[in-house]
Parts: sequence; structure tokens; C-alpha cells
Amino acid sequence: MVSWVRPRHSAITFDVGAGGLRAYQFQRQGAHLRPGESLHIERAVPGDDAQPAAPVLDPAQLERLIGRGNFHGREVALVLSPPEVLFFPLRVPAQALDQPPERVEQALKWEVAQESRKSGDELEVRFWTLPAGRGSPANVMAVVMPATTALEWCRLLQRHGLTLRRIDVSPCALVRLAQCVWTPEQNDLWGVLDIGLRRSNFTVVAGTTPAYVRVLSLSAHEWTRQLATALQVTYPVAEQLKRQHGLERTERGVRAQFPAHTLLNAPDLPSAFASVLHESLQTLTTEVLRCFSYVLQGLPSLSVKRLFLAGGGAALRGLPAILETELGMPVTLLSTASPNAAPPWAHPLDHLHFDAHAAAVVGGAMLDLEASCAAR
Repeated sequence: MVSWVRPRHSAITFDVGAGGLRAYQFQRQGAHLRPGESLHIERAVPGDDAQPAAPVLDPAQLERLIGRGNFHGREVALVLSPPEVLFFPLRVPAQALDQPPERVEQALKWEVAQESRKSGDELEVRFWTLPAGRGSPANVMAVVMPATTALEWCRLLQRHGLTLRRIDVSPCALVRLAQCVWTPEQNDLWGVLDIGLRRSNFTVVAGTTPAYVRVLSLSAHEWTRQLATALQVTYPVAEQLKRQHGLERTERGVRAQFPAHTLLNAPDLPSAFASVLHESLQTLTTEVLRCFSYVLQGLPSLSVKRLFLAGGGAALRGLPAILETELGMPVTLLSTASPNAAPPWAHPLDHLHFDAHAAAVVGGAMLDLEASCAAR
């Protein structure tokens, strides 16, 4: 007897970022998770060094993209990052966590309201429990966004014939995807650094649980701006040179200025760029180690193992090697598109190919499909 297994598709998952718009859809056929359609629209490089505009959800644009691709269905999922969503580690009585999730979420609204100085009625809250630690650390991570924003997105998407099925957060999406590369042990402490155009987000993971989320001011835009100033070139030219040449570790100090006519075609541009960005990279290293140390205060039995890089800024050639030397731990690009930077996947996905800038949307689509299949 021959039986056909009907593929189940994830919602069409979108990551709307300052650097571009990404869409991805998985399909599951039997026990296999396979890639479906994907799209990426990169935003134009600005003509000056002004701070990039915050991303805006445009339902009409999403509808047009769905029409252009070979996507299935009209259900949409969104992957959000700070500051669109905020993370609050909280300490609540253990007996409170024995209640149904809806009751816990209601209680957390008022806890978050005191922290954020907003009314609990204005907030949409979800949570997960954190590993038990020494002293009185937080035992719950609350994820918060304005309830009116979620309702408004639902309404706008419905106008265009789309249904908002899920809202996921990028730290959870990236952590789930990273676990396809390796399998952490219970006592492993590791992290995912998502380097965006406007800011970066760092997630510290205890075992398999995101334990701490920190927003860092460092950004890919700031790196390009620093290079444009040092090279005395326009922002678009600096961006092009940054992507073309990347970085190479150097022992030279930071230079205040570079004569453009002698360096633009020089073979040592990667080391020169690393020299310009030396101070920023040192600050990044310090922040990453500080975040690991913060979690270790409550969970001293854990051991720091490795760091993953995601986001458009992570694709800067040479960056993983520099951070690996500075941090003293393995640093891996969360991507399948760079054979020299990506390790063998412990749990490979068939025919999956993506760059670091698409890691969040790929992880979000994976989360959506696994959740929807589990519910059936």
C-alpha cells in the first residue's frame, strides 16, 4: 500500500529589519523538515552616515512579496527583536508558577508594569522559566510588547487578506537554530550575538534556555561610519569596501585618519580596517564577557563554551577569527553559506542554505512549524 504524507507548511515568516526585509517558509513532510520559499529585499545603503530609520511593518509590502514568491497560504508569522519587544528577568514565588500559564502571564503584567512604568492592561506578556541559581536570581524571563501594537498589526494584515498566526522573538529563534549546529550540555553556557544595522542583541544561554538578553549599542552602521571617517570617503563607498575586504587581525594601534589616495587599493586594507575598528571591537569583547560573568554569578557551576554570530553585521569577513582570539573561545558564524566559517551541523536540515543575516527568520519559521505540528 502506498500512502502520501501531505506537507505541512510553516506560516510565511517575516523578519522586518533596518537592513532589509526577509521572508522564509519551511515545510514538513513526514519526519523531514525541508526549506520552502525565501525572499530577501535589502534596503538601499544610505547616502550619508545618518542613523538608519527604524523598520516599519508594511502589510501591503508583505502581501506583494507573498504574491511574488512560491509561498503557501496566507498565514503570517513575525520575528521581533528589541526594542520592539523587551525582556525582563523577574523573581516570582515558586508556587505562582504552578498556576495555568494565563494566570502567570496576568501576574507578570503587573510585575513588568512596575519595572516599565506602564499599565499592565497595555502589555502583552509571555514567559519561560529560568534555571535555578545561587542566591535569589530571576526565575522567570518575561517577554513584553504593547498589546495595542499586536492588535493593530492583526487588523492591518487582515485588510490585506493575511492572518497573523504567531509573533516570535529573535533570541529564541536564533537559539533554536544554533542547536541544529551543536547540542549543548546542561552545564554549558554559550551565547548568540545578533549584529544588526542599528544595534546588536546578545543572548546568553544556559544549557538550552535563554537566560539573559542584552541590547548593545554597537552596530554595523557605526562600523561603516567609523571607516568612512578614517578613509575620508562617503558612507556608501566605505560600506562597499567593508563588504569587499573585511577584517584581518593586526597588532597596530588605531589610526585617526588614513590618506584615501594611498589606501583605497592597498593590499593591507583588511588589517587597516581592523585597526580603525580596534576600539569598537574591544568594547564588544568586554560587553560579551561582562554578560557571561553576570549569568555566572547566579549559575557558577556552568562553563562558558562558545559564541555564535548572526545578523547582517556578522557577515563581515574576518570578524569571527578576531573575536575568537579576543574572547578565547570558539566563535562560529550562524550560516550555511560560508564553508570556511560554518561548522558541520550536528542536526542538519536537508538542502538548507542561508546567510547570517537570514538566521533569525529561518529560526522563526522553524519554531512556527514545530509549534503548529506539536499542536495537531
